[in-house]
Amino acid sequence: MTQLYVKQLAPKQDNEKNQIYLGSGLDGATNLFPAAIVARSPSESTEKRKSSQGKPKVEAQIDLAWLDRNGSLHDAPHARIIDYFQYPEIRFSGFMRGCDEPPDALRRNNQAQYGVRILLLGISNTGRTIGFVITEAEDELVSVFPDLPELRALPTLRVLTFLGAAGSSPTELLLSDLAAAHHAGWHPSIILKPRESGPIPFRGNQGGGYTLEAILGVPANADHAPDKHGYEIKTYSKGKISLMTPTADTGYGGDNPFRDFMAKYGRPGQANDGRTVFTGVHRSGRVNPATGCELTVDGYDAAAGSFSADTNDIQVSIRKVETGEVISGWSFKKLADSWNKKHSSAAYVARERRPHEGDDGHDHDYRFLADVFICEGTDIWRLLRTIHSGEVYFDPAHTIYASGEAKVRPQWRINTSRLAECLSHLYREVQLVTLP
Repeated sequence: MTQLYVKQLAPKQDNEKNQIYLGSGLDGATNLFPAAIVARSPSESTEKRKSSQGKPKVEAQIDLAWLDRNGSLHDAPHARIIDYFQYPEIRFSGFMRGCDEPPDALRRNNQAQYGVRILLLGISNTGRTIGFVITEAEDELVSVFPDLPELRALPTLRVLTFLGAAGSSPTELLLSDLAAAHHAGWHPSIILKPRESGPIPFRGNQGGGYTLEAILGVPANADHAPDKHGYEIKTYSKGKISLMTPTADTGYGGDNPFRDFMAKYGRPGQANDGRTVFTGVHRSGRVNPATGCELTVDGYDAAAGSFSADTNDIQVSIRKVETGEVISGWSFKKLADSWNKKHSSAAYVARERRPHEGDDGHDHDYRFLADVFICEGTDIWRLLRTIHSGEVYFDPAHTIYASGEAKVRPQWRINTSRLAECLSHLYREVQLVTLP
């Protein structure tokens, strides 16, 4: 845990349901805390301000535990973030129900006796959210608590980092680290594996990202938390950026084993090397000539800019144009959960690559450039709209080699040619920063 999210609570609980106000929209909240996205019943409201009758209600279930003053953890099995879009606002809810020892200062009928109350939330290396409450009645710290910077992805929260002086901005700390990597020049390709004492040489297409993570002290695929200072970090050059790799959970590909899918829809690889492949860019509204398939976002009315009231109707499908068969599909929940793992704050760092001289385990050298996109706030609705526009597309690299080895690679990507525009659709706020 490298930082805490902080909120000074209202003198009177935010509402009679014992909930805590977090903001005016899901973008930034559900991706901040590791969560499982679920859909509730469609809204039937037509009277509340800005109500949207029929729009799906969405909530994020959080794996939360409260830390007591003896250092013990107490599960809060019903903790969740609910999107009350008809107000519009999002609230932290259910954090006391079913918990054997929740913070007494959060009880609506007891809050007055505690004075000023400050909620602290952090994310462990296992992806669990840990909560603690300090109060004026119990903690002298409250009277001298520092004035912390806002969390840009969710401005209702403040952020306390353990990697810099109190009051340091996570964005400033990240940019400082990236500037150091930039000024260091060329770096041989390396990877920092979990539980390793230091980086080791790396060979492969993911070398750029692994090298920058290793320079920043981030182990590869180590946990569910953001890479550094609350940010997920991606590198890019000319071409494509992979965003996520969720496997299909509907259609033929979702209902059958991978080898059965490849036997039915795969085609021979090039150069008669014995491979079977399923590859090619699939964008919304375009037919891929090699596969005869088209990508669609089902349950979305682009003209009205609205989604079906029932999330069971919302999915992304790869269909055979001639037959209408869904050969691969991704349900709303599958995409929402996959995108939720992509953190609300992200940095996209430009890089260059050259061949590495010598035979010491490195295949390339990487240099990280001064241009960095800092992105804040995203959610499943932004993702689905950007898939429909064709800016986010499916670019699989499924392969069964002549040896029988199988590679499952369901890649969702964007192009760098119009990167700023695409990121502006995926995130609420995008800023291009030039490192000093």
